[in-house]
This record gives sequence, C-alpha cells and structure tokens, in this order.
Amino acid sequence: MTGSISAIGNIGMSTSFLGLTSSAQKLTDATKKQLESLGIDTTKITTETQGQTALQQSQQTQQSQSSQQTQNGGQNHTGGNAEIQALKSQASALAAQLGITVASNEKLSDILAAIQPALDAKLSAAGNDQSKLAEVQQLESEFNSISSSLSDMQAQRSQQAQGSQGSQAISTSLSSMAVMNMVYHGLS
Repeated sequence: MTGSISAIGNIGMSTSFLGLTSSAQKLTDATKKQLESLGIDTTKITTETQGQTALQQSQQTQQSQSSQQTQNGGQNHTGGNAEIQALKSQASALAAQLGITVASNEKLSDILAAIQPALDAKLSAAGNDQSKLAEVQQLESEFNSISSSLSDMQAQRSQQAQGSQGSQAISTSLSSMAVMNMVYHGLS
C-alpha cells in the first residue's frame, strides 16, 4: 500500500516539476498552422504538447542541417560559399599579378601557399628600388588582407559549430524529457 501512495506522490511531483498538468491541452490552431507550414502531418498530433515537441524536433533538424552545411562550407574552399569565392577571386588576381597560373578548381589555401614564396622572391629582387619595394608592400598588404579574412571566417565557423553542438545537446535532452513525460502520462 505504501508503494502505491509513493507512486502517486511521485506523479504529482513530476508534473509540477515540469510545469505540466495531468489534463492535456488540445492542439491549438496556431501550433497546427506552424506544423503544417513546416510540412508536418498533423493528423496524428492531437495535443499541444505533442505539437510543441514536433516543432522542437523540426527546429533541431533544421539547425543540424544548417550546422552541417556551415561546416562543409568551411572545409571545402572550392565550394559555393560566396565569401570564400570572393576571397578566391582576389587571391587569383593577386597570383596573376605575380605571374602565378591558378587552376579554377584550386583551393584557396593552395593559392595562398603559392603566393607567399612569390612575394618573398619579388621582395628579394626589389633590392633598394623604392618603387619596387612599394609595389611589393602593396601586394603583401593585399595578401595579408585575404589571409586574415580567411582566418577570421574559419574561426567564426568553428565557434558557430561549437555553439550549435552545445545547444543541440541541451535541446535534445529537453526534447527527450518532454517525450518521456508524454509517454509516462499516456499522452503519446
């Protein structure tokens, strides 16, 4: 008898802890519209809790896909990322000024790696000629700007990837708790 009283006490504590009540709210029109706009079938979703859980899962999926695309863009310097492509164009133009031929499928990091020795050689060849030294300084400045922009983008993507992984872990934990609570209360 004590076991059943204890279990009832735990049910009350669980629901009050999560801010839920034992009576389930019917799915609201606003949530239903949000679900349908995301292409989620609402015929099996009858409560607001189920609807909110489905919305959270959809958001997690979208965040995960967005994070994956960001990570892929940061690793593939020949990809469709507009910022990378702009830097690649600048680096290719700089390489051309130095007499370096660049293939269209070459990675930005490879282009930059080829430019550095050419700049060093041009600096050595300039000697004490002030006009040539000024030209090399301008080219080096452009090279440093491209390299710095690339480093900044990579660092930013790395931070975003780390932040989204932490958020996903918390969100997944909360979602799991909500599903377990729904199952426990027979709402699922």
